[in-house]
Amino acid sequence: MSTFPPLRTDEMSRETEGSSESSITPGKIQYKLIEYQLVDKLGYGGYSTIWLARELRRARYVAVKPVTADTSAYTPGAGLLYSLGDSPVRLGKEIIPPLIDEFWVAGPNGKHKCIVTPPAWMGLFDAKEASTFGLFRPKLIRGAAFLHSESIVHSDLHLGNILVQFPDAIDRLSTVRGHIRRDGKPLSNGVSAHVFIPGWFGVPSDDLVFGEEKIILSDFGESFNPHKTPRFSSKTLPLLQPPEAIFSDEPLSFASGIWTLACTIWEISGQRPLFEASWPTADRVTAEQVEVLGILPPEWWGKWSRRLEWFNEKGELRPETSRSHDSIRRTWDQRFGYCIQQPRAEAGLEKMTEKEKSAFEDMLRSMLTFRPEERATAQEVLHSDWMKGWGEPALEELGYV
Repeated sequence: MSTFPPLRTDEMSRETEGSSESSITPGKIQYKLIEYQLVDKLGYGGYSTIWLARELRRARYVAVKPVTADTSAYTPGAGLLYSLGDSPVRLGKEIIPPLIDEFWVAGPNGKHKCIVTPPAWMGLFDAKEASTFGLFRPKLIRGAAFLHSESIVHSDLHLGNILVQFPDAIDRLSTVRGHIRRDGKPLSNGVSAHVFIPGWFGVPSDDLVFGEEKIILSDFGESFNPHKTPRFSSKTLPLLQPPEAIFSDEPLSFASGIWTLACTIWEISGQRPLFEASWPTADRVTAEQVEVLGILPPEWWGKWSRRLEWFNEKGELRPETSRSHDSIRRTWDQRFGYCIQQPRAEAGLEKMTEKEKSAFEDMLRSMLTFRPEERATAQEVLHSDWMKGWGEPALEELGYV
């Protein structure tokens, strides 16, 4: 049986100055150690560090997330999870993690808010190789529709923020021992007690069983209510940002979340993202969008000062600037072939039939129209032909109603 080691309270790490990680480490959560025994580091982001911990009173594992001191006062994560937890139960709510606890601790860089939620095993970036990865797509669409019905745009929806939960069986595991060397030998005395890297809870992605594992969304730090909080810029990954974040003077709306959702669904479906750029500047991302989807609306096309570096005024790709090795425009159909169909065939999976491909593409294209007011809503995506013909039936086979 796999087990986890306890971390002594004197095993403190001190991150280097300027690090994006929170300075709160196992030895610094003092009065809460009565309730939470920190076990291992799960990961970190731009504004927080996440620890796997044992909630001693209930004998279960949780994730403790200390937020950096400079953002703790205004991060919306805990309050948002609390309000969503009080909302009526509807389809999609199951992928919103419940808020278990929140508290404050003091560290050398100030006071840190700590958010406690169920722990996650890995992000979809690591899990999407699983043979059942496609089943995450309808779950994600349901979750996005639920959030939008609650007037919330996640705003940072990518594979790293969609997490696979640990199975319930983890709560039966001990914390006494478990950090082992791959060669089976005892740990040496020279292992540093001052640096913590995210733990790996080793399981090949193809061993995931979707009927047992659940996905949850994480990192609500950029989430907002378009009706109450005007937002004019997107802070998600550049290749996922909607074009209106660059070209429109209007605040972002629910449609911005639909664009990002479409890009994420594409990436879950295949081996490569829809838009690609080794150095994703705003101009290069726009060039990718135009190469795949066609010319921008006239009011945006004229604003784009660098358009003629890649295209003529009709939106046609200039051959000498093509990023393709054969100087041919990499169309939607081409990308669908080498991003989705070909990898599926190479992995021994069935390709999408022409009927499913047509419905899937219709759904995604409706989510990727340039003008946000013409984009499909979350409810329209939820009731699309692809969801009704393939997404929902796949979930029903596994008992998801």
